[in-house]
Amino acid sequence: MYKQRTLVLLILLCSSVFKLSLIAQDRSLLTLAVSSGDFERNNSPVSLALDGIALPESPSGYQLLEISPTGKTPVPFQLEDGPNKRLCWILSGNTPSGTKRVFELRTGSAPITAAKPIVALRDKGAIVFQRNGRNLLRYQYAEASVPEGKSELFRRGGFIHPLWSPKGEVLTRIQPPDHIHHYGIWNPWTSTVFEGRKLDFWNLYKGEGTVKVPTLPVVTQGPVLGTLSSRHEHVDLTAPSSTGSKAALEEEWNIKVWNAGSEDGPQLVDFQSTLHCATDSIFTIKAYTYQGFGFRATEKWDDKTARLLTSEGKGKGDGNATRARWIDARGVSSFGKSGILFMTHPLNHNFPEQLRLWATGQNQGKENVFLNFNPAQEQDWVLKPGKAYTLNYRMLVYDGELSPELLDKYWQDYANPPKAEVILSQLGGNKKVLVYTKNGKGYVHDNIASSIVCIRKLGEANGFSVDTSSNPALITAENLNKYQAIILSNTNNETFDTDAQKLAFQRYIQAGGGLVTIHSASGSERQWPWFWRTLGGKFKRHPPLQKFDIQVIDPLHPATLHLPATWTWEDECYYLEHLYPGKHVLLAANMNTVTDDKKVEYPGNTFGKLFPLCWSEEQGLGRSWYTALGHKKEYYSDPTFMTHLLGGILWVLDGSEKLDYSKATKTLIQE
Repeated sequence: MYKQRTLVLLILLCSSVFKLSLIAQDRSLLTLAVSSGDFERNNSPVSLALDGIALPESPSGYQLLEISPTGKTPVPFQLEDGPNKRLCWILSGNTPSGTKRVFELRTGSAPITAAKPIVALRDKGAIVFQRNGRNLLRYQYAEASVPEGKSELFRRGGFIHPLWSPKGEVLTRIQPPDHIHHYGIWNPWTSTVFEGRKLDFWNLYKGEGTVKVPTLPVVTQGPVLGTLSSRHEHVDLTAPSSTGSKAALEEEWNIKVWNAGSEDGPQLVDFQSTLHCATDSIFTIKAYTYQGFGFRATEKWDDKTARLLTSEGKGKGDGNATRARWIDARGVSSFGKSGILFMTHPLNHNFPEQLRLWATGQNQGKENVFLNFNPAQEQDWVLKPGKAYTLNYRMLVYDGELSPELLDKYWQDYANPPKAEVILSQLGGNKKVLVYTKNGKGYVHDNIASSIVCIRKLGEANGFSVDTSSNPALITAENLNKYQAIILSNTNNETFDTDAQKLAFQRYIQAGGGLVTIHSASGSERQWPWFWRTLGGKFKRHPPLQKFDIQVIDPLHPATLHLPATWTWEDECYYLEHLYPGKHVLLAANMNTVTDDKKVEYPGNTFGKLFPLCWSEEQGLGRSWYTALGHKKEYYSDPTFMTHLLGGILWVLDGSEKLDYSKATKTLIQE
């Protein structure tokens, strides 16, 4: 799940936070990265699909934490259930372009100081979404009664009204005297053909078609968003049947009201319409001037009190029948000015759709703000049975005025949302590692016992079990098959006694077994080139123990997430030779800060001022990770170094799958 990353916001995991993770009852499940991409973000919704990810049951619930320079901060989030489970939260505040932010999903609960949640209330055949007692949006599923003296054909449900501005201005209107069939924000089709009959679901007075809501909507509410799912039937009133009506088109509305930003700041509403043929017959939406996602504005808005602006710089005078990515409708309100930015999505049919606008002077110049996005203004749209057709729109509702540049930024944020991805999963469960510590003749580090204690603690706190051994007789296929990874902790010189043991180790790695190598493991098997290549290099020498600066090359690997961009650390600065170029470097020593009288001889200027110290590789079916750090036994109780080790181990385990020995050679590879 981890791939090479570039620029990232500075991540620093303080020692107190790490100690807490070692002793807490909850455990880490997923580490997530959110990339801003090419665009600056400001309170942007984030949605991560959890397809194929089964979260364990947690009586204490879950918590989402952001890893930041001050530690770990609880973040409001929601888990959307259903067939398409998603994790949702707000990328709060400002996030510059080209940066990434890192989050962790854990079991357990954490106190959160957050804005008031979005709540959904049922109200006389409608659902009203509120925040902190303020109305935001009302969806009416019950049929609205018609004005006195008007035909009952105008009766219908399935529309949004009112839509309020953040401060409380009503921006929509239904059943105006000039067009009784206008219903706030709604999505009917004007010119259609079904089973040879022409049907109009927009102009209800014709009695050809209407829209009904046959079942109660399903709603959710929470700290991040409120959602609504409602089924609409486009009913053919002219069908030759015993009932005189027949469903011609099925439609599902999905509305999301996001809790983004301050209470008085812009409010985000996502609207999705999914269309299906209701029968085995084709449903054709014929080309027509107006149909689809429509908006009728408050009666306060007219030629003098409101203005329309499209992404292409068009307005009421010249915007009709033009294409646009967005259109901003703004007018007078009790709070000065209020508006709605309507955005269409690049995946919509016939994007960017053409607009139907009432031009300047239309409707006698009064109460004349109307618009709709029409995906079938110039050409027919044929809907076939068994297929789903989805249209997506976003509304940004605001008070005040927004510049065209800012309006376009909001559209870019919608069309190109922040990308969330899992960079580390600890959901595998029942993972097991073998810590192998065999040393041949020569120097043996006094840190081995401490490293074993350290790795055992990490395993207990993070859900993997640990076996240890220095007996090479255990390096057999039968025994290695028990483990998802082998950890060579400070091995040195001849680590294996026989070629049979080498072959068992080689085949295990080729079959997908994980490999973690620590510090002097790079001095193991100095006569076996295949081992050097697998580890990434062969130990050559090191200058005296000292403090020096380490540059974080990849700040988004789990082994480096907690480190500052430049990490000053005391250790032996290992120099390796026969370095394999396929490794992905994570850390490098700043050679300008290393005191070494012989560094002119090696490494010299081969790598400039940096020399690799830690790297990873996706090799074949498995993963490998090496750190040259870890000389002193005291380091194995140091929170910063322990977190470094933990990230490497977990990353290797996250890539472990069932061993496949069909990919392994049957003979020992020397070179």
